[in-house]
Amino acid sequence: MLNQETIQAILGIKNKVYIKAEEMADKMNIAFFPWEEKNISPEILYFAKKLKKTFEEMKANIVPYEESLTKVSIFKTWKFVLKILINNLFYLSSIIFGLSQKRHYFNLDSIAYLFKRTKIKKGISVVVLGEQTSENLPMQYINSFKDNSIITILDFPKNISEKSSFHEHFDTALALFAHHMTNIVIGVDKEKWILYNFNASHPVFSIEKNFRENILHALVPKIVAPIYPCKISEFVILKKFFDIADENHKNQVKDLVEGALLFNKTSLYPAGKKIGDLPFRNNFYRWIVKRYLDNRNGMSYGFLAMQLPSKISPLLTVLEYQKLIGRETEDDYMKHNDELFIKINLDKTYWLKVPEVWVLSQKSGSDKTHVNPKTDLIKMGLSGGKMFLQTQKDSIVDNDYKTSFDTQVILAHAIGNAIIASVLAHINPNSNFLKQYKSHGISISHWHGYIHPEHIPKGWYIHGVANPHVACSSPQSAIYALDGKLRSFKESLDSDIEYKGDIHIEPHHGTNICFISVVELAQYLLNDPDASVLGSSYYSLYNK
Repeated sequence: MLNQETIQAILGIKNKVYIKAEEMADKMNIAFFPWEEKNISPEILYFAKKLKKTFEEMKANIVPYEESLTKVSIFKTWKFVLKILINNLFYLSSIIFGLSQKRHYFNLDSIAYLFKRTKIKKGISVVVLGEQTSENLPMQYINSFKDNSIITILDFPKNISEKSSFHEHFDTALALFAHHMTNIVIGVDKEKWILYNFNASHPVFSIEKNFRENILHALVPKIVAPIYPCKISEFVILKKFFDIADENHKNQVKDLVEGALLFNKTSLYPAGKKIGDLPFRNNFYRWIVKRYLDNRNGMSYGFLAMQLPSKISPLLTVLEYQKLIGRETEDDYMKHNDELFIKINLDKTYWLKVPEVWVLSQKSGSDKTHVNPKTDLIKMGLSGGKMFLQTQKDSIVDNDYKTSFDTQVILAHAIGNAIIASVLAHINPNSNFLKQYKSHGISISHWHGYIHPEHIPKGWYIHGVANPHVACSSPQSAIYALDGKLRSFKESLDSDIEYKGDIHIEPHHGTNICFISVVELAQYLLNDPDASVLGSSYYSLYNK
């Protein structure tokens, strides 16, 4: 229904985003970290050479390692050193005065890492072979967490087999990420390779069969579209507080609290991990990861969110729109007085002011199945392409408000629901989806598993199966969410099955589903235990 440029304007994504795997490969810059063959197993070496040849065939830019390096300014180096010294001062002060301790102490060896001014240029990702020493981990050479990815090729984990559970893969992957300080781990043996990234997935592929296709669709997107959570600085923070107990929020808060407890019985939400408990080699690398994760202390997988009811925007005829803004336009979207209007093509062309949306969501790292409304809920909004944050009274934004890794996906689904509700108000005022949206809102939920294709409730439309396998939090994932939702809605208009919601499949990641409420979704899954399970066992059923 909408082109990519319009979708990016709605979501406030300003940079060029590549959404096709072939485009991603063509724009990818890769360097191979120096290695000595005597320290690398034959399996790793064979895979690495095959991978490099495949990258070349895809027209990826292979950069000689020496040419990937640059020198950072001495000012930037001393800036980081000063931050470390101040951190140590606060650490020691906390001990002296008996205060609670949230910092780590950095010894001289850790500080010495900062004086290594040779760094890898922004936009170049690095492939690393095998085990590296603590002093030579590539993470200390990268220039930008957002623009440099590290891919480490290792021997296949000895504790992993075809019978390994989601939790075994989950624990293994996080331990490998922390020990090797890498974004992606590839484990290889003579016949197969496994791919771990922060999506908590664990696809296994043959080395000889469909190698190029799997590299293109499963690995390349995770390199080009890495995980990178939204920072507080990306939000407009409102001065007015919100009250979880008032008429505008209490029903949705109740639904989240009760629904979360029901979801605890489904086993779809694994226990989170504290960053401090992961096996980092020293506090310097632990600090690096905390900075990468915007000072988050932990990670928990999945989310439960509740979109609040909001105003419906009327569809305007072309003449009504032109009268409103005072001129004609042939563009597909237009900003007018800080409001965004988009073109909608139905039986004829209409214009729609993109509605403002607000969502109550669980904060990053919280226990997803036991919600404390006073500490765990965040209110996020999207309007005119800008993200907003509203806090509860007495909350400290920097400490209490770490938004979900999937923030942009949550808001993409919310804005899509608002657009669909506005269209339904024009073409089908008696729609059940519209009535639910206006009276109670819509739940938006995500877990790292899939719904069995034969157990999908009637009226829910599926999309996303064929998308590249990007990392969560990437702008691509938000674009896929909104585009797929609107295409599903368009499909429903051509069908005799009423639109009730959508199921957004994220390959090698999990499922987003918009439902009547969190409670009703949890009850549906509890009444039908085979409908969904944690992990990827049902994902292959969508590709038959």
